[in-house]
Amino acid sequence: MAATSATKTLEFNSSSELTMLDCILDALKATNRTIRTGPHPFLPLHFTADNLADFRTQKLPGGWVADIYFRDVPRGEPDAIGTPDAHPFKTEQEAFLAGASRLCALLTGSPELPFSIVGGKLVVVAS
Repeated sequence: MAATSATKTLEFNSSSELTMLDCILDALKATNRTIRTGPHPFLPLHFTADNLADFRTQKLPGGWVADIYFRDVPRGEPDAIGTPDAHPFKTEQEAFLAGASRLCALLTGSPELPFSIVGGKLVVVAS
């Protein structure tokens, strides 16, 4: 029996109704990637999938960065992790891909992206 797959495409557009975080999480689920439930061994204990609040790109004077935000942050602890502000990317798409890779590494242990960008659209091939 041949395996079937479904292709899902989404516009790469930071103003879409779906949040960037939703797109990445949906792509991980569609590709059957296992999401780690516990904390990452080298990050603060609250940097977990259960505490994810947002993923966004931001335009800075020198280019674009991507940040992953967390909720339920203990007092005095960081609430985000992301690409370095000191080394921004030239385009929003480059920042998005770098940040998404970091998010995948945090959630699954692998920086491999569960999608590709083709013609400005996220393409997910789900099995």
